[in-house]
Amino acid sequence: MKKKSFLRNAILLSLLVGATAVYSPVVMAAEDVAASGDSMEFAMEEYVVTASRTQTAKVDTPANVSTIDAAKIESRRYQDVAEALKDVPGVSVMDTGSGAYEKAVIINGDSRVLIMVDGRRVEVAAGTKSGRASFDMNLLPDVNNIERIEIVKGAGGALYGSDAVGGVVNIITKKMDHNYGKLSMAFGSNQSREAKAMYSIKEGKTGVYVSANKAKQGYYKFKDVADKSTKRWPYNSKMDSEKVSLKISQELNESTNVEVGYDYSKYDGFSSGNLFNSRGNSYNKNKSSNIYAKLNWILNESDDGYIQIYHNEFKYTSNREGDNWLWGDIKEKTIGVDIQQAIKTSDTNKVVVGASWHKSDIDDYQDVMVSGDRGISYNEDLSNKAVFINDTWEFMPTWTLNAGVRYDKHNYAGSKTTSSAGLNKRFDDFSHAYINWGQVFKAPSGTDLFDPYMGNRNLKPEKGDTWTIGYGTKIAEKTDVNINCFQSKLEDAINWAPDALGYWHTENVDKQKKNGFELSINHQLNDNWDIEASYTYVRVRNDYNDGLGYVRDINYMPNTYRLGVRYHNEKWNADLIVRAANGGDTHRINSGWCNAFVDSSFVTVDMAATYKANNQWSVFAKGYNLLNKAYAERANVVGGHYDYPAQSRRFIVGAEYSF
Repeated sequence: MKKKSFLRNAILLSLLVGATAVYSPVVMAAEDVAASGDSMEFAMEEYVVTASRTQTAKVDTPANVSTIDAAKIESRRYQDVAEALKDVPGVSVMDTGSGAYEKAVIINGDSRVLIMVDGRRVEVAAGTKSGRASFDMNLLPDVNNIERIEIVKGAGGALYGSDAVGGVVNIITKKMDHNYGKLSMAFGSNQSREAKAMYSIKEGKTGVYVSANKAKQGYYKFKDVADKSTKRWPYNSKMDSEKVSLKISQELNESTNVEVGYDYSKYDGFSSGNLFNSRGNSYNKNKSSNIYAKLNWILNESDDGYIQIYHNEFKYTSNREGDNWLWGDIKEKTIGVDIQQAIKTSDTNKVVVGASWHKSDIDDYQDVMVSGDRGISYNEDLSNKAVFINDTWEFMPTWTLNAGVRYDKHNYAGSKTTSSAGLNKRFDDFSHAYINWGQVFKAPSGTDLFDPYMGNRNLKPEKGDTWTIGYGTKIAEKTDVNINCFQSKLEDAINWAPDALGYWHTENVDKQKKNGFELSINHQLNDNWDIEASYTYVRVRNDYNDGLGYVRDINYMPNTYRLGVRYHNEKWNADLIVRAANGGDTHRINSGWCNAFVDSSFVTVDMAATYKANNQWSVFAKGYNLLNKAYAERANVVGGHYDYPAQSRRFIVGAEYSF
């Protein structure tokens, strides 16, 4: 009987792989909560792993940590990780409104954020197109593969090294603990359509997970802030996206297992640009391909450890529409190794030690006529070696001290030691107060160092420290309240500066100060209604070394508000999400280009609804910008129009089948 079951699953898996390879217009949506084991997801919410690199009760963690679980991803019908992160207090996404342009996550006002998948770095060493960001969120695995997302806000340099300045986003993918599958398809406004499929097998000690999706959008519309009319973007604005994931897990014995996997992601299309650019938009092609293997073990029944090896490839190409000019062609290959071991030295003390090494080969070819008449390029390596140790000590009942130190050796940025310390007081199983401090450093990106026009090989790493103080509690078993404040200071910040001849290049010229406040409340009204609300204030100030001292960074609106209302029963699940912001700078508006907002505030409303017809079939709908507001999340204005306007009102409807 067992052999027949395995044969049946193998046939289903083969059919699924074949179907997704030719893109049958069928797809999966998020895993059914009942099928995935809701009780386990609920229990997992009390523990986090990213803040201390080992599983720790959230109430014992001296850090500002937010989580998004699979149930919330399914409930709100998030289309990608970037959309999910927009609902996290203290987090924003630099979104241009166009799917073919990068999306960069910002935590506590800082885009220097480390992105990981199952604890594995996926950053692009060459750097991205938006400021100091290290990764394009469009290239992450599909949200339906995700078990939970952990967001640690604040310095993570002592644990994770470079890029973890504003914080860390760790995407934890689903485990193969039972057999299930999903198919779904959806259609929507602006010629959008999406198809997804997935299947998971668990037979004995072997688990296999495979998923694929394909999404398209023919064009996009926006509400013009200048004349309040809804317009179709005047140039080509189509977007195509493909994602494939495969993961295999094998239990070697009761305390050891090995995982191997492959993630592929591609999106291409026309990115939005200046509305009045007569040459139109640029055509972007972005592709990532990641292969990895990880061996996990447990020693002495409690001391977990692992070693993982990964190989990441990234390629970005941009052509300007309407002529034969190639703006850029970046190819990057990264290989890395991580090893970590947790050691419980006593009932009240746990130490985590580890080491890592990664090397990126960057090939950047820029500003080249297709005919080959002109062009400049560089080919360079960036590498880093590191060792770290982190100690978690319950030195008194309900008091925990978390301290860490890390040593990095970068082939261009040199050697750097960073430290961190956090103190946590647990009042009961649901309440704690904490304070933490951490040092950070950010090694220059490949573009900062080697760009033929603006690069500077003598750059120093950006460095600084952060402080966070917070309190979290549960009131009357139905209300969660979290409040925290943060402050950070960065030295040797990298920015463009003119030389004696007036040519711009990168220099360690800036200083940055950031401070903020965050308040979030989650409340269960009754068995069918839930509500969540949050307010975030972030102030970013820069000293450009021009004698004017610290001035406000006007790229962001400082005040952000979020409100979510959810209704759910056995058949229905509906979410209404309100996002608002104010305090945007409008004083620099003129007839030309300026880095500001037309309106100092905006309010946008989204909705998601699912009807479960039976255990196998459900239908869903998602609506965006229901009030059809004219707004932008990125501060750029050209002639009174937003350079990167958000999309206007649009809808998506679909169906999914579970088996």
